[in-house]
Amino acid sequence: MEQHVGYRGQVIMQAAVLPARAVYLIREGSVGGFRRAIQEASTRWGGVTEPIICVPENGEIYPGYRQTVELSRVVGAVNVDLPNEQAHDVAQQLGLECVPLSQVDAEATTRFTCHPSHVLRGAPTAAYLLAREEEDLWEVTAAGDLTAEAYADMQRSSVPVRRPRSSDEIGRAQVGVGDTLLQQTAVQFGEYRATGLPAETSAVIWVTQPNDLNDCLSFWNLRALRSLTFGHAPMVLLPANEVEHWIDFDRQTARIFARPAEFAPDAVLVSGSVEPDGLHALARLLGLQHTDESRVGRTFPPPALRQAPFTYQINLNVRQFVIFDREYGLTAPVDIHVFDTGSAVRFPSPVAFYGPGGTLLHFFGQPFDGLPRRRCVAPLIHENATWHGDSIQLKTRAEETYQFQLLIPSLAQACHQVLADVTENYELSDKGRMGAALQETNDLSHLLEPGVFEAMVGLMTPRSKSLAKELRALVNRGAIDQDFAELAGRWGSRTERRYLPAQQLDRVPKELRVTAAEKLSSWGWAERGLKVSCPRCGLDNFVPLERVSPAASCPGCSAPASYSMDQTTLSVFYRLDTLIDRATDQGVLPHLMVIAALTGEEPLSSFLPGANLWFPGTQGHVEVDVFGICGGKVMAGEIKTSASEFTEDQMRRDVRLSARLGADVHLLAAVDTVPQATQDFARALCETTNIELRVLDSERLRPSEQ
Repeated sequence: MEQHVGYRGQVIMQAAVLPARAVYLIREGSVGGFRRAIQEASTRWGGVTEPIICVPENGEIYPGYRQTVELSRVVGAVNVDLPNEQAHDVAQQLGLECVPLSQVDAEATTRFTCHPSHVLRGAPTAAYLLAREEEDLWEVTAAGDLTAEAYADMQRSSVPVRRPRSSDEIGRAQVGVGDTLLQQTAVQFGEYRATGLPAETSAVIWVTQPNDLNDCLSFWNLRALRSLTFGHAPMVLLPANEVEHWIDFDRQTARIFARPAEFAPDAVLVSGSVEPDGLHALARLLGLQHTDESRVGRTFPPPALRQAPFTYQINLNVRQFVIFDREYGLTAPVDIHVFDTGSAVRFPSPVAFYGPGGTLLHFFGQPFDGLPRRRCVAPLIHENATWHGDSIQLKTRAEETYQFQLLIPSLAQACHQVLADVTENYELSDKGRMGAALQETNDLSHLLEPGVFEAMVGLMTPRSKSLAKELRALVNRGAIDQDFAELAGRWGSRTERRYLPAQQLDRVPKELRVTAAEKLSSWGWAERGLKVSCPRCGLDNFVPLERVSPAASCPGCSAPASYSMDQTTLSVFYRLDTLIDRATDQGVLPHLMVIAALTGEEPLSSFLPGANLWFPGTQGHVEVDVFGICGGKVMAGEIKTSASEFTEDQMRRDVRLSARLGADVHLLAAVDTVPQATQDFARALCETTNIELRVLDSERLRPSEQ
């Protein structure tokens, strides 16, 4: 079978189709702004789930409103009647773009939705109800409303609407006797995932004075967060002092309480404008019986449906029923073949559209596992893509079938993109180049096996670090020129890599020496050979086993020689591969050991083992020992052979660099044990920059020694 170049396999991801939804910003106490926001929401697919928040004169966002916006997963903010500058400031605090109400259907942020009539299936048996013209605020909140122009347009459409003759029709529609226009905005819309949602909850009956803004606004936002898919708790808004005139309403309301007996009470009556006595009186009108029992849960098999008399309590915290994490949209599985150059994506829309409009697409699932949710990564996938939570979001038209070309970046591509985004320029450091070369062709997990690191250090040919160490020692004892001359002669003649028998690997426990040396040979990191001692020229030489001849001779002068023996047998010597030898001398191995440990714990990882970084407005470069992606988090940090090298100044510089790189995790690693005091100091530094600290030392890198 022909093998396609750059083919990475076949995977399944999910696509969700949903409307672009917004939060409406109104002045605190603005009844007109509240009505106008509802009129706009009533013309938008998903409008019943669009929250409305009041903004006081000082521009403060109350915590409850901030939580409502976060839970609602909206993509934009609409300014209804705030001063423009204040509206933009509030939207910025919420992390949203601000759109004026007049442009809500034209701006790129919020226009990707459609009219509710374009997602409704079939013709209704009766017209949908909305509030009576210029009537009480509770009607507008419960059923929705339209401007005169929008009402006329709706009348000309295929979706019939009407204003009721009396308010009781709106009350009855909320309990299933008829339908409200507002509720139709949720057709073909809901959550595909909900985490932390109670299995079943009490019905909520919110009671309000007919024009109490606070009650109506609180109910609107509570209902906006109600589960459309996984929960079935009714939410009804009723006016005080009117229900007693609604004939047979108690019997009609009873239908919303006939649910499995998995919770108590059956209903919670809530109000901010009606006294408790008024709530109890309304409960009696509805035939409810007070109870002190309060519980939620799920049983299997499900119990029988509850029967009258149904129970109630008043003024419980009903907001707890809607505090859960959710993702919206109707989903479809998408089977794609992943190529390095891009993947064709084609799937039928899970939403049936009956008219034009815009929509959002969210792609999520396996292809995006491990990618950091950074703004700079999304355009790698599609030029117009953005992140929305863990999903890739695209704005497009409503279609029967969607077709796109997406590029699924590798973790290595994403790693380079993130680093390029936070620096002016970067390149692999000397250590990084050697480490990258070893990453490409070797299984780095071998470095974590018992005795291997110590064997490599023992076989390492001393170079720069060893020379520097000897020079410092000479200076410290007042060396004279002759001493330096002798040292230079000794180092100048050292052209051959070190080779030793396994028994002389003093850093390795005796019982592991041969095993460690043989492992290095089996991986191609070292070679076996014999030592030839020449009696004529006096030189010793390493002869690889494949070049050993029956009669020993000196590789230099060709004189007859002899192979070194250990008592009665030939001694086998081991010598590191050239690149491995140089990497060991340059201190690259600790970098690779840390990368091996992190990758072993989280396979969805990609790391650079050292890079030189240039930042805008600064001269020269700084070096980072490791930078990469680990399980979707950006990680950067410093690695030492000995933890004693971590001074306080060093750690301050390291944490500042990680913060500048936008890292989620700062890594502090050493081959030996990192003292608790060092860890505590680094953790305190990370807390001030809101970065997670990750410590790796001998406990993870050299577990055989524990």
